[in-house]
Amino acid sequence: MNLNDNRLIIKTLKSGDQKTFSLVYASYYKPLCLFCSSYVSPEEAEEIVQDLMMYVWEKRELLVEDMSLKSFLFTSVKNRALNVVTRVHITRHVYKEYQSQQLKASSALDSCYCTELFNAYMKALRELPKEQQEAYVMSRYKQLTHKEIADMLNVSIQTVNYRIGKALQFFRIRLKDFCP
Repeated sequence: MNLNDNRLIIKTLKSGDQKTFSLVYASYYKPLCLFCSSYVSPEEAEEIVQDLMMYVWEKRELLVEDMSLKSFLFTSVKNRALNVVTRVHITRHVYKEYQSQQLKASSALDSCYCTELFNAYMKALRELPKEQQEAYVMSRYKQLTHKEIADMLNVSIQTVNYRIGKALQFFRIRLKDFCP
């Protein structure tokens, strides 16, 4: 059968002739894939062409005998390829926008959380009994050893251990909502 006789090809396709479809498939598959791969990857091009050929076979009754089958196939492949490119582009754009929004929300949430935690910590520090507060500040902020703190406060090392331990216990209770 001659592929140049467009009317006959479409007429026999519409009638369900599998030999004609095989001829069309074999004749146009590689050129369509090559053309399509100028828009998308070769793997995607093959998938697009295969999908188009399946569509042609399944919807063969809708083919119009006056149309150019070759033009229809190449135009359809081009449109399908452009749809894939557009879909990929839009998906990437949406994903980048989503990531950006998540990062902004996360940063704002982290900042809010840190500020809230810091405020709760400072409030708890101010509420500590004077002796515990003094020992804790000397240990954590002035980075003195327990012996140095004991010498400065004229108390035993065990007393310093006790006061710092009580301060840490107080913080655990007061800041429990911020800890996992």
